[in-house]
Amino acid sequence: MIGFVPLSITIPNGGQVKRPHEANVIILGRKTLGTIDGPLFGQFIEIAGRGVNNGVYEPGSPNSREDGVRLDVMEALRELRPTHIRYPGGCATAYFDWQDLVGPVKERPRTRVFRMTGVPQSTAFGIPEAWNYCRELGAELYLTVNAHTQSPEDAANLVEYLNGTTPSKWADLRRIHGREQPYGVKLFSLGNEIYGDWQAGQKSIEDYVKWCREAIRQMKLVDPTIQIVVCGLGRPCPEWDRTLLFGTVGMADMISAHNYFGRPVFRDNMSASLVFEQMVRALDVAIDEACDTALGAHSRTYRNFGAAPEVKVRPRIALDEWNVWYRAIHDPKKDLEEVYNYMDALTVGSLFHVMLRNTRIVGLSNISEAVNMAASILTDRERMVRQTIWHSQRLMRDGHDSGRVVETVVDCPTFAAKHERFFCGIVSPEKARDEKLPSLLHFPEVPGLDVLTSVDEKKRRMTVSVVQKLEKEPITAKFQFLGVSPKGRTVKASTLTGGKNLLTENTLSKPDRVGTASRKIALSDRMVFPPASLTVLEFEV
Repeated sequence: MIGFVPLSITIPNGGQVKRPHEANVIILGRKTLGTIDGPLFGQFIEIAGRGVNNGVYEPGSPNSREDGVRLDVMEALRELRPTHIRYPGGCATAYFDWQDLVGPVKERPRTRVFRMTGVPQSTAFGIPEAWNYCRELGAELYLTVNAHTQSPEDAANLVEYLNGTTPSKWADLRRIHGREQPYGVKLFSLGNEIYGDWQAGQKSIEDYVKWCREAIRQMKLVDPTIQIVVCGLGRPCPEWDRTLLFGTVGMADMISAHNYFGRPVFRDNMSASLVFEQMVRALDVAIDEACDTALGAHSRTYRNFGAAPEVKVRPRIALDEWNVWYRAIHDPKKDLEEVYNYMDALTVGSLFHVMLRNTRIVGLSNISEAVNMAASILTDRERMVRQTIWHSQRLMRDGHDSGRVVETVVDCPTFAAKHERFFCGIVSPEKARDEKLPSLLHFPEVPGLDVLTSVDEKKRRMTVSVVQKLEKEPITAKFQFLGVSPKGRTVKASTLTGGKNLLTENTLSKPDRVGTASRKIALSDRMVFPPASLTVLEFEV
């Protein structure tokens, strides 16, 4: 247990506060939940709205270099240190044949229409440009394959174009396009939300499984080292995931799941992480069921396969689209341009906790999106702003960038809240008061403290991040450390600032109202966490 040195953390909300609630936090340093490794801190740029065009890429902007890349946007992304970047969609996946996005720009189709808004999208920022962008950021390229309107053979040809080393039609085309060396892209997903009627090339689960099996077989014959993600659905139709997993177990490396969160009521927003946790757990169970086919005991084994499949590696979960999004709509002028507030930044911090707690089963994660569309960064032609959620991401990325996540037990005050099971687009405060909506999950006891701990022995560092979810009351937490011992006399405390008003936004004209601050504080076993706050503590161990 750490020493009894008095400690206090400045309350960012200011003003008078009530007597703190009491909580106990026990950190179990020997109980590892998972390791922080691989593509877990990704970003997503989409050829839709102003995600790529007039976002990442904007020729003529005073902030762009000669090749059209926005330097201010790149710098803001670099500070988040993305492990990978998902591209070109999203929903845009269905509207781009990969062949449109390679070769000399002047030989590509000038534009393709993003049909959800009817807006033409330039093909100038194609696959080579996205790959180069990733290299500059130190990230991997995660390519979404058009499983909607292209064939499994097209998918294999894409892998051959990118990664082929021998003389062959598609590898030679890459050479004709001026690149001798393979790109070496290793991450691919097959389609995007292909179950939805909002997507061109919507497929039934039976047709999608058939497509995936053929595509995976062909793609991995070209390059056995690639990893392939298949498109899961989650809550609205668990049978989709079961059928998909049974059909691709032993072939696919990961199954994706998408969800968006948020409500205009603070306490309801704070329950989003519980919905996220339930979604991940349900998909984990479905993966276990699919892996049982290798035993030959499951009733679907012989009906689906004729014989038990060989399952060498358990599939993992790819959380490749998630964020707060409940206000903006698809619009030709401002497509999904969500403006985030301080409350949303707290929610994002708590959602990161869910992902990190589940790294044993989560193999890939990226928040959606990077620029302009439900994004961490907003731009106009001359300006760029880091939205509030950018700052909570930065705190999580810097605090929990390596090591292992260990179990943290919390006994604290709770509150009741509600949230949609799956993204429903609740935008009306009046509708949000309706307690009888069948889409709602009701949580009678949402913990007021959401605590995540990671330990990195190589760096001799333990990081404890705390989302305090009570809107008006502070919480005094007593810490106990078992199996890990903080040392020294001080702790680095980083906090999200600007929460005097929960609806405070960072805008192009006022970009710094929400940010972060760090300082050294005295080591103690008791800490006061202000209402509606995000705090990241770094201990030397």
